[in-house]
Amino acid sequence: MKKPYRWDNLTSPQIAQLARKEAIVLLPTGSTEQHGPHLPVGCDAILATWFAERAAQALDEKEIPAVVAPTFAAANSMHHMGFAGTISLRPRTYMQALLEQCQAIAAHGFRKIAIINGHGGNNAPTKAALVDVNLALGFPVYFIDYMTVDEEPFLESQKCMNHACESETSLMLAYDESLVDPCYRETKGYPGGCSVYEDQGLVSTFHKMESHTENGVMGNSYLASKEKGFALAEAAASKLVEVLSDPVLWEQPV
Repeated sequence: MKKPYRWDNLTSPQIAQLARKEAIVLLPTGSTEQHGPHLPVGCDAILATWFAERAAQALDEKEIPAVVAPTFAAANSMHHMGFAGTISLRPRTYMQALLEQCQAIAAHGFRKIAIINGHGGNNAPTKAALVDVNLALGFPVYFIDYMTVDEEPFLESQKCMNHACESETSLMLAYDESLVDPCYRETKGYPGGCSVYEDQGLVSTFHKMESHTENGVMGNSYLASKEKGFALAEAAASKLVEVLSDPVLWEQPV
């Protein structure tokens, strides 16, 4: 079924019309990486795209044109390469690809671009890339995590999302429970860093994921539920729309 808010479902003239309407382009960034024994390797890309689509639909209902660009399904997941199924770009490669993707979008007349992120490993390289992106385009491209709300009130054992955890598993159950292996009900993983200083945020470095967890999970997936996922998705998507629909966001200079 055709989705009129998806770039890859539209014709060239339809995309040109959206540019003339000054549509907001939502660019999902995710990953293709292991998510423990129970979630699909496409989890981050799937959820980032889902939230971008929800936001585009809601913006359209507010008579704010929006379109979801093709998803970055493989990005910076070098720390997960020790687990089967992971496909990663080097950070520099991802940063260059992001620049060129934004340049291609802008070349068609779009001047409102928001990167909707679903993967923590993209945070550092995306923020660094935005220096070159914004200077090249001459207008600010924004980077927004799809989880825009405080998760703690929705969760039992975590304050925020970790990896293949109570939060992320709940969201995937809400999106499509057929993609979640039932073993999530018995799955958990160590959620901390490699030293107390890293846990306290005093130092940071690069570690392979296997330094943190044997099964690829950080958090308690066994506490996940579809109900938690729907509640989280509704709250976060609403906040995302609130942010993107504020005209002040799009009036700022570089």
